[in-house]
Amino acid sequence: MSHDDHNHAPDPHASPFDGGHGGHGHDQRLQAAPNPPPPGAQDSPNREIPQPTSHASAPPLRSADGILRPIQDSEYFSYDPASVAAVSSHIDEYFNQPLDLFPFWESEGKPDRFHVLFSRQIEERFPVDSDIRKLIHDYGRRVFRALVVHVSVKRGSQLAALAAFTLLATLGPTWFSTWTGSPPMGLGLAFASMLAVVGVFWAAQAILFIQYRFQLENDSYELSREIVTRTRELQNLFTSARAMADQAETQYQMDGKGWGQRALYLTRLTMWIGARMEYLEKYVQMELWRVRRERYWMRWAQRIITPLVFVVWLVLFLLEPAPADAGAFRALQAVAVALGLGVSWLSYFRWRTPVAAIQDKLGVEGWVRYASLDVDNAVADQVRRDKERLVEYRALTRGR
Repeated sequence: MSHDDHNHAPDPHASPFDGGHGGHGHDQRLQAAPNPPPPGAQDSPNREIPQPTSHASAPPLRSADGILRPIQDSEYFSYDPASVAAVSSHIDEYFNQPLDLFPFWESEGKPDRFHVLFSRQIEERFPVDSDIRKLIHDYGRRVFRALVVHVSVKRGSQLAALAAFTLLATLGPTWFSTWTGSPPMGLGLAFASMLAVVGVFWAAQAILFIQYRFQLENDSYELSREIVTRTRELQNLFTSARAMADQAETQYQMDGKGWGQRALYLTRLTMWIGARMEYLEKYVQMELWRVRRERYWMRWAQRIITPLVFVVWLVLFLLEPAPADAGAFRALQAVAVALGLGVSWLSYFRWRTPVAAIQDKLGVEGWVRYASLDVDNAVADQVRRDKERLVEYRALTRGR
């Protein structure tokens, strides 16, 4: 169709149903309206045809068990089609995977806890960060195991101190009287030994708590160091991906489609690196949530076990028959009950895990956070610059 055919004005007297154009059976309502390119955007007669972008066949991206092969550091910004396909496959795991609303691995019984579901979805979407997630998970389990050992030692120490009070009240005067040859001296030494038991209990708990807290702080420091390293690596990749979308122009001066495909890949890479940072942060949040929940329920368990140990001991101790010197025994028994109550109170309220111990030592203020990447504005600013350059190019070429 010629240019004059496009601009041919319809006959105002012709019926829209009589064939329109000269009666050749062509309905003018079906003819496209003129749509010339905007000023300055016409094709130049001297325009060179862009070279086609080559797409080599990609090698297998998954192992036999369906696991994506890891990404090498040199592959993120490689121009090799196989490397681009390998990184793109990881990007697709996040952007192209729907959420499991009805997880296939759950049985007909009780549904999994949400952290199980959430953790599994993160594992499937971001296999490339499985190493750092393992460190975070192991850290949370070490914190929990250390807490279990700590409270178990405190309960064992409480029980040992109560047993020592029982032995000193029932057999102590006899032992020390035989050794010193004086019943009053034996009674005094039994009382002093009870006080010594309290001192040993205090010193042992203080030393164990220092070791427990040192281990907690050291584990928190090591994890924080690993996370700082990983988040800074992701920040560097994010910054490089943003810059390369513009820098690649010099390599694609005669291949607009190639530059477009490269910019498409780098934009997806930028958004995916931001998603990796976001879900790494969410995974840390989830593990710390588990630690706080476990600590909460452990404290409730100790609120029950600590007085239970004391009450059971008290009942058995009060039912203990008095030896020959009943007066001395009852006096020591009263002292033992008072000291046992004090030890039980100390074993719960003293040497507890500080609430802010993990928060202070993780030092999250030194991490590179997802919010600091400003992903939405970074991608939007790239589009803004491209739009501005397009309009400027049209303005410069309008006079040709």
